[in-house]
Amino acid sequence: MKNILCLMCFVVISAFHGYGQKITFSPQWSAQSQFAGYYAAFENGYYAEAGLDVSIVHPTHSYSSINMLKDGTSDFITCELIQAMMASDKGTRLINLLQTTQHTTLVLISHEKGIRLMSDLAGRRIGTWKAGFSDIPYIIDKEHNLGIEWVKFINPLNIYISGAIDATLGKSYNEGILFSMSGITPGSLLRFSEMGYDYPEDGLYVSEKYFKKNPELCRKFAEASRKGWEWVRNNRKEAVDIVMKYVKKENISTNIYNQKWMLEEVLEMQEDIKGEAPSFTLNDNAFFWLNEVLLKYGYISKPVEFQQLTGGKQ
Repeated sequence: MKNILCLMCFVVISAFHGYGQKITFSPQWSAQSQFAGYYAAFENGYYAEAGLDVSIVHPTHSYSSINMLKDGTSDFITCELIQAMMASDKGTRLINLLQTTQHTTLVLISHEKGIRLMSDLAGRRIGTWKAGFSDIPYIIDKEHNLGIEWVKFINPLNIYISGAIDATLGKSYNEGILFSMSGITPGSLLRFSEMGYDYPEDGLYVSEKYFKKNPELCRKFAEASRKGWEWVRNNRKEAVDIVMKYVKKENISTNIYNQKWMLEEVLEMQEDIKGEAPSFTLNDNAFFWLNEVLLKYGYISKPVEFQQLTGGKQ
C-alpha cells in the first residue's frame, strides 16, 4: 500500500516538473505579444497543471508553423483562419481549438492623404509580405481590376521611406505601431475592417488526425491556453514582462514599449463587434463569407466544412 501511495505521489508531482505528456507548440511568427497568452499559460504553470510538458518552438521566416505541423515537428500551432482553410483544402485537415482574433488586423498605409479604399490606389505600387498574409488584398485587386503592382518585402519601413512604393500593407499590431514609433506619420492609414472586409485571423490549431487520437489532450491544451489569455487580459504589465523574456531569448529586435502597444491592439482584436469579452469561438458568418470568396477566386477547390474545421464543437 505504501509503494502504491508513493507511486501516486510521483505521478501527481511529475506533471508539475516537466514529466507530463510531451507536446510541441509553434506560434506562427517570432516571439512577440501576439502570442502572450500562450507564454503566460506556460510561465504560470497552466500547462503543467493540466499534465502537459510543453515546448514552445518558433518557426523561421521561411518555414511556416503549418509546415512544422505537416512534418510532425509541432503538435499544436497558431495560424490565420485563411491559411487553415487553404491547408485543409489541400489535404492537411486542421481543427480550430481556440479562435483568438475576431477581426482582421490588416491595414493599408499610404503616403497620399484622403485614401478611403484600395481602389483609390489603382495602378500604384503597394508593399506586401514575402511570407504571405495578403490574400484578401489580392482578391480585392482582382475583383475590381485595380492593376496594383505588388512589391514584396520582409520589412516595409525602408522601402516606404524611400518612396519606392506608394503604400504598404501592414498589421495594426505590428507595422502600424512600428511606423508610429519610428516617427512616421502616413498620409492615410486604413483598416480593412473599416473598408467592409472584416474576418477572424489568428486561431489555435491541431491536425484532424492528432485531434481524433488525442481529444482529451487537445481539450486540456486549449483550456490552459484560454486561461493564459484570460490572465493576460487582467495582468497586462506582467504579461509584457513575460513576453520580453521570450523576445530576449529569441534575440528579437524590439522593446518593451513596442510590445506593450502590440498587446493592447491584440487584446482589442479578441473582442467581439460590441467590444465584449472574447468568446474564443469561430464566427460562422465570417467563416462562410471567407469560404465563398476563397472558392470564387480559386484559393480553395471546394467549400471547407465548418463542422470539420471546428471539430464539431460549435
